[in-house]
Amino acid sequence: MLAHRALPRALRASKPRAISTRTRQPSQAYYNTPSTGINGLHSVTRKRRSVAQNVRLNIIQSRSLALSAIPSFAVPPLMFIGLLLGLWTWKCLWIIIMQNKLLYLSWLPPFTRSDVISDYEAECRPVRWEEKQIRSLDGTKLAVCEGHIPVPRKDHESVSNLSALQNKDQANLKPKRKRSVVICYFQGNGGSTPMRLPILSHILRAIAESSRSTSSPMSGSEAPQYTIAALSYRGYWTSSGRATQSGIEMDAQAFLNWVSETYASPDTDLEIIIWGHSLGAAVASSAASTYIPRQHEEQTSSNSSSKKPLAPITRLILEAPTSSIKDMLISLYPQKWLPYRYLWPFSWNTWDIKAKMQQMATWRDQPRSQIANSEATASIPRSLPPIFLLAAEKDEVIPEYVPGQLEQHAKSLGLEIERKDVPGAMHIEGPLKLDGRKAMVQFILNGSSAPRTT
Repeated sequence: MLAHRALPRALRASKPRAISTRTRQPSQAYYNTPSTGINGLHSVTRKRRSVAQNVRLNIIQSRSLALSAIPSFAVPPLMFIGLLLGLWTWKCLWIIIMQNKLLYLSWLPPFTRSDVISDYEAECRPVRWEEKQIRSLDGTKLAVCEGHIPVPRKDHESVSNLSALQNKDQANLKPKRKRSVVICYFQGNGGSTPMRLPILSHILRAIAESSRSTSSPMSGSEAPQYTIAALSYRGYWTSSGRATQSGIEMDAQAFLNWVSETYASPDTDLEIIIWGHSLGAAVASSAASTYIPRQHEEQTSSNSSSKKPLAPITRLILEAPTSSIKDMLISLYPQKWLPYRYLWPFSWNTWDIKAKMQQMATWRDQPRSQIANSEATASIPRSLPPIFLLAAEKDEVIPEYVPGQLEQHAKSLGLEIERKDVPGAMHIEGPLKLDGRKAMVQFILNGSSAPRTT
C-alpha cells in the first residue's frame, strides 16, 4: 500500500518542470532600449567606478613608492617634525589673529578689573585718589584716577596771612598767577590703574617734599600745585570698550583735552607733564606727537579768537620704554629658533617710539612758510619738550639695547634727551629705587620751575 503510493510521487519528482518562456525571456521593449537608457547609464557608472579605482590605485602606488624610498628608521622622526611644524604654524596663526588679547593684558592678574581705589588707600597716604569718568573722542566711557596731596589748613592760612601782610601796601600791584602742574600717566599693557597708585604716590610725595624745600613762605612764593592723573585705556579697569591701538590713541587725546579743560583757569598757568611706562611710553609718545602740533595751532589762533588754548606739554618721561612691537616680540621670545619673534610684519599694532620722535622732529623743522601765513603765527616758536629716559638696569621685559637706541635716535634728530640707568632696578622698579626717584623728581621740578614765555 505504501509502495503503491510512493511510486507516483517518485515519478512526479523525477519529471522535469516546464520553464515558462514568459518569465525567462526578456520583453521586446528591453532589447529596443536605446544607448542612453538603462544600459547606457550602467555603462557610464561602470566607467566612472573604474576610473576612480584607477586613481586610488595610482595614489596608493605613489605613496608606497614614496615610503619605500624612505628608510623605515626615518619615518617616525619625519612624522614628529611634520607634527611639530603643524603645531608651530597653528600657533603662529592664532598669535596673529589674537594679538590684541595677547598685547593688551587687561585681564592679568585675575580679577584685576574689579580693583577699587580704597584697597590701596593705606599705601598711598597722604595722597588722596579719586575716580573720574570722561568720554573718549568716539564716546567710549573712560576711567581716570586723580591724585593730589591736600594742603593742611594751618599751613594754608599761615601762607595766606603772610602774603596779605606783605602785600598790604601794594594793593595796586597785579596779583600773582597760580601755577598748576598735572602729570598725565599712561600705564603699561597689563593690570589695572589702582594697582599702580602706590608707585605714583611715592613720586608725588617726593615732588611735594622737594617743592616745599625750594619755595619758602618768607619769600612769598607759593609752590605749584602738583597733581597726577592716570588714564585707564578702553577695556582696562572700569573703562568700556575693547583695547585697540586706534582706540587708545583717541583715548589719549581725549584725556589730554580733559586735563587742559579741567585744570585751567583764568588766574592759573597750567603745565602738562606726560609720563609713560613700558607700552605706555609708546602711547605717551604718540599722544605728544599729535597734541603738540594741535596745541600750537590753537595757541596761534587764540590771538584772534576768544577760545581758550590748550595747555602746553613741558616734559616727556619715558620709563622702561619699548621702542616697537618688534622689540616686544624679541623680548617675549628671546630664543632665535622660535618663529614667534619673526611675526612682527603681520602685526596691525605699530607702537613705534622712533617713528613718533621722527614725526615730532619733522613738525619742528618744517618750513614756517608751509604753515605760518601771518606774522602772529610766525612769531611763536615751535619747540618740543625735553625727554627723560628712565631705564632699568636689570629689566626683565625690555631688551637692554633699547634705551641706547632710543637715546641715539633722539640725539640724531636734535631732540633734547636725558637718560638715567637705575642700578639693580627691574621693569617696574625704576621710580621705586632712590636713584631713579631722585632723577625723575629733579627732572620734573626743573621743568615746572622754569619761567614761562608768553
